[in-house]
Amino acid sequence: MDEQSVLARAEAPARSRYAVAAIPLALLGWSIALVPPLAVTIALRLRELDVDGAAANLGLVLGVGAFFSFVTNPLAGRLSDRTMSRFGMRKPWIFSGAVIGYAGIAVIAYAPNVPVVLLGWSVAQIGLNFSLAALIALLPDQVEPGRRGRVASFISLAQNVGGVGATFLVQLFPIGPLQSLVPSLFGVVLMLAVVAPIRDKVRTEQPVDRLDVKTLFGSFVFNPRRYPDLGWAWLTRFFLNTTQFTATSYLTYFLIAEFGVSDDEAPTMVFQAVLVNAVGLLLVTPVLGWLSDKLGRRKPFVILSSLIATVGLTVIAISSTIPVMLLGQFILGAGVGAFFAVELALIADVLPSEQDAGKDLGVANLAQSLPQSLIPIAAPGVIAAFGYPGLFLGGALFGILGALGVTRVRRVR
Repeated sequence: MDEQSVLARAEAPARSRYAVAAIPLALLGWSIALVPPLAVTIALRLRELDVDGAAANLGLVLGVGAFFSFVTNPLAGRLSDRTMSRFGMRKPWIFSGAVIGYAGIAVIAYAPNVPVVLLGWSVAQIGLNFSLAALIALLPDQVEPGRRGRVASFISLAQNVGGVGATFLVQLFPIGPLQSLVPSLFGVVLMLAVVAPIRDKVRTEQPVDRLDVKTLFGSFVFNPRRYPDLGWAWLTRFFLNTTQFTATSYLTYFLIAEFGVSDDEAPTMVFQAVLVNAVGLLLVTPVLGWLSDKLGRRKPFVILSSLIATVGLTVIAISSTIPVMLLGQFILGAGVGAFFAVELALIADVLPSEQDAGKDLGVANLAQSLPQSLIPIAAPGVIAAFGYPGLFLGGALFGILGALGVTRVRRVR
């Protein structure tokens, strides 16, 4: 009996309206848990520990943490595909990953030096990416294809709006441990509370293939020659996430260096920038996700989003005042919103098979986590040579590449 037949005999849950709402809400909680250290508190903690080396240390911490995100995501997807727990295939990884991730965030909050910050962020990335891979795999498990565009748009919307909620909570607290601990705890509790009632798919038979080194290595790859549409969709996701992450990874230091914002003011300014970005995203994402399902088209929305995001990041790069920078954030948010309205549905539509959905979505998630590894490595050198405008203009170029990449996808209109 092949793997497809085995999974067909798994206990499949009825696709319910609750799951349609719960999955985006869970991703909202996940984002609220992740964003405080990623966007604000790690940068401020590193300035407390070593103000002169903060930029280089931030690149090191984010880069190593993103490496663990890179490794964890497809492994978590593969393992959740094979899980035979009576609690389901996905939920055990969501819950255990959340606990491990929050433990890492607690380590960061009390870290006495840079290596401990690095350790804490690595643990946080491992745990939260186990949760993420299993959460994303709930989409094909729980949502029929005709509704995935709408649900995917709300998932992406929730992840990005979560940044607003997270930075709002962060700026309510003075610099210190509570800036990380309270917002992230809120996010973890929300994520687990809405996932708990979902009736997860239960696997009742052993996987056909053994979990050996070859199988684990296979968690990181797919054959782009055999599945070219997935390959081009993967590249498109990589390019657009590079554009997005370029705008957020060094935002705190950009505000401090270019606009004279103090460390105490930085959390509030980051919140304002993220809020304006989210307004643009909110105006676009729900409408285009619905319209994508209605028209049965994905590619035109990705092309439009790439060009808008490129314009937004360019405006940020050349901004000389806070209002112009916020305008760029609004435009970027609209472009990112147009992209995230359809990109997850685009990926789901070109998956090779349902039996490896968790693994393949984990590989697709590498296109989201890989820029988080590469940008911190490249950013210090780019900033030293060309300043923050050079960093942002470089990110804008990837938006154009995203528009070109999606045109090569054939199976999806």
